[in-house]
Amino acid sequence: MADPDDSAPGAGGPAPQSEAGQAAVPPSPRRVITLHVPWKSILAVGVLIAFGLPVYFMLQPGTYERYPDLKSRMDDWRTSTHARIACADCHVDPGVKGFLAFAAKAGPAFYSQIVNGPRSENLLNAPSRAACQKCHTGYREVSSDGDLLIPHKAHVEVLDMNCVRCHQDLVHSKNEHGFNRPQMEMCLKACHDGTQATRECVKCHTRKQAPADHKRGDWLEVHSAMATKTDCDECHSWSPDYCKDCHLERPESHTATWKKDHQHRAKERGKGCYACHDSAKFCKQCHD
Repeated sequence: MADPDDSAPGAGGPAPQSEAGQAAVPPSPRRVITLHVPWKSILAVGVLIAFGLPVYFMLQPGTYERYPDLKSRMDDWRTSTHARIACADCHVDPGVKGFLAFAAKAGPAFYSQIVNGPRSENLLNAPSRAACQKCHTGYREVSSDGDLLIPHKAHVEVLDMNCVRCHQDLVHSKNEHGFNRPQMEMCLKACHDGTQATRECVKCHTRKQAPADHKRGDWLEVHSAMATKTDCDECHSWSPDYCKDCHLERPESHTATWKKDHQHRAKERGKGCYACHDSAKFCKQCHD
């Protein structure tokens, strides 16, 4: 006698049949697709953009050319001795702390521009002493652009002065004197009033001085070789045309008879010729 349970589905009995006589296919389980959105990553990227864009744009010269009162000052910067210096090099203090301090101000300034348009209160801070000293590391006593004696070390380390207190019109405006030096009127009013500091002329002004090697009789002839051993810009970078003042003029020794007489001078100081002339090219135009 057959077991009645043998015909039950799933118990080893015959599979259920459809009306057409075919085995019925059991329904497959429904698949549920879950979309995982990386909200944390999206939020991190959004925060990075929100803070990164202001820092980037607030360090671009083009940003400040949009300010109505800054266009001419940016033009002056492009023709100054600092034309190749980026905004961040002067207007952001060195180190992580300085960068973060700038970044904290860049955001409000950037978004304020978008809402209210460019306004002067969004300007960068004046260069700090630490920013200046990233490049200007020497404490010169003698200024090469005049007869000034300025003990920079005393002003910076003893008096704790910022460079921009004296050097105000160097980059973003034209100095009426044409030199990168403080104006005497400012010195007399700010410090040298006879009480805070002396007003004696000889304390700051004297006959122009120069390093000992500059006083050599053949200095003008050998200075080109010396220029490869030291940084001339340490003193002479105040004017982009400093070298041209001499090198565009014919030397006094090159008189009308120089072509005939130069052999004697060449025997005495032949190396001096190389300051202006390349022997491999210039001299061989006449000398085989």
